[in-house]
Amino acid sequence: MLGLNMRPLFVSACLFFAALAPGQTAQPAGPNAVKLTKYILGVADLDKSYAFYHALGLDLQNNAPALTAKPNALNDALRGLVDVPPGTKFRNMMLKIPGAEFPIEVTEFTGMDVHAAKPRIQDPGASLLVLNVDDVNAALAIAKKAGGEVITTGGSPVKRARGADRVVTVKDPDGYYVELAQPTAAASGSGKVIGATFGSMVVQNAEKAAAFYRDHFGFAAKTNGPTPNFNANLGTPGAQVVTAEMTVPGTTLSWRFIEFQGVDRKPYTPRIPDPGAPAIGLQVRDIDAAIAAVKAAGGSSVTQGGNVKLGNGKVGFVRDPNGLLVELAQN
Repeated sequence: MLGLNMRPLFVSACLFFAALAPGQTAQPAGPNAVKLTKYILGVADLDKSYAFYHALGLDLQNNAPALTAKPNALNDALRGLVDVPPGTKFRNMMLKIPGAEFPIEVTEFTGMDVHAAKPRIQDPGASLLVLNVDDVNAALAIAKKAGGEVITTGGSPVKRARGADRVVTVKDPDGYYVELAQPTAAASGSGKVIGATFGSMVVQNAEKAAAFYRDHFGFAAKTNGPTPNFNANLGTPGAQVVTAEMTVPGTTLSWRFIEFQGVDRKPYTPRIPDPGAPAIGLQVRDIDAAIAAVKAAGGSSVTQGGNVKLGNGKVGFVRDPNGLLVELAQN
């Protein structure tokens, strides 16, 4: 996002835009994907969301002292970017995750009709953020006090099947799923966040979803499963889970697709302004080619006109063939 000084927190001219870091140069020709830039959460009340994540140890980007932003009306270009009507107001915050390579952008839209989306964890359109904590029991207590709801079977942390980690999954105030994980090497502590895994998205078919980003954006893809090993943590008895790990070559962030089998599922496709609408930021070399690939595969462009110019680059939202919202940015 261009202008992440958070003074003021809201910078309307720079909405959603992921800029090149100081000293970074343009990328050479190659696969269209450059890097995953951020995890985006649309919420009903920015203050409640801040209270929840700040309690777990997430701070505003660039050490801003407090959440003081007020909603501002969007100009025509930015309304076109997210496809909202005149009179819509917006505010956001960027949250820095200790020990993580990406921020969370939290967005709030007011002055228009919004419809909260609260899918079950197995429903396509749901998302899962993994936060590593130094003490899972302490973190769970913090999350519950801040308005989190436990979905893990039994209501307490369980041992992760593929390792010695202890994990528990909660819903935040807007219904987003957050896994709190205590790594094996972590000592007991305050319950605060010490790292994170990039957001996971629940899809109808993990292998097909991964194939799209592999074939059209150059992601490296690996599919695993099916396995019942996630059921206790996610509260999905009887389910089989297939996962696909996606990584942009030359980077370290891994984006995961999750597919549930053997349980009832209902797809959710919330709009960008709707509370409960997750999205991811993806920097690309050619935004026009990226939008064309999405459309050719059955997805759609959300931004009016495909993309808008912001600063020295272009940005546009798409709904990919899996129904997921993606912010594409070309610098």
